[in-house]
Amino acid sequence: MKAGSVCRQVKKEIEARDWQGKSYVELCDFVESSIKSLGATPAFPCNICANESAAHYTAEIDDQKTVPHNSLLKVDLGAHIDGCIADTAVTLCYNDELLDMAEATKSALNEALKVIKDGARTSDVGRVVESYASRRGYLPISNLSGHLLEKYTIHAGASVPNVWSPSFATFKQGKFYAVEPFFTTSDGSGIVVEGSSENIFALVARKNTKDQELNKFLEVVWNDRKNLPFAARWYESQFPKKKLLDIIARLVKMKLIHGYAELVEAKAQPVAQAEHTVAVNPNGFSILT
Repeated sequence: MKAGSVCRQVKKEIEARDWQGKSYVELCDFVESSIKSLGATPAFPCNICANESAAHYTAEIDDQKTVPHNSLLKVDLGAHIDGCIADTAVTLCYNDELLDMAEATKSALNEALKVIKDGARTSDVGRVVESYASRRGYLPISNLSGHLLEKYTIHAGASVPNVWSPSFATFKQGKFYAVEPFFTTSDGSGIVVEGSSENIFALVARKNTKDQELNKFLEVVWNDRKNLPFAARWYESQFPKKKLLDIIARLVKMKLIHGYAELVEAKAQPVAQAEHTVAVNPNGFSILT
């Protein structure tokens, strides 16, 4: 609940500002430092995804990207306190032609939340989101979904789909879930594919590599993040840039670190996102973010 409160406050601060023309580095730093100032830790690097970019892009070291004018901007943020995670996202629409899609995605989230209760099928969320998207003239992104949250684990196995699919998985009392519809236009494909960028990482395994530099980095990440995602820019002060990027690349190749590729709409159509973390309780659910 505390992590959710932090996310809620930071999200309001993001919405109160115009980020057009601002650098990705500035926005990421603002979000992540705000989370820390409120007594939590970023659960993952702040995701900044403009237009057709849907997920898994964060500012790189010395990133020169700026928020495009007249864009559809997704800001996905998470906070944790002692491994207890809250995850949320907001779409900032700077393009009047896409305002309806942004609003529809947010409304779809509100409609989907109404079906959540102990014992309800997670597929019911997919049914509601898909039906609502169709009524509003949009496509849900079928291969992105919400997820169960557990201590120090963002994607804890159970998925909360955005399209109907046959499943007997159910929401369980006392568990926490991120619910996150993604919509694209009727001209889109309704799926995302991997882009060329890969700048979010997570530790897969702690293993002696027989290389002192690699072992040192693995130990630093484990002590700092456990298995939670991280960005290379977080460790600039501890390792020279060129060496840091080389270490990460080598550990990815050794499969000791996993890299998350940026996900983009397959037909390069704009994508909107809305997300809340909810707790399932005896009376249905509580929104934490």
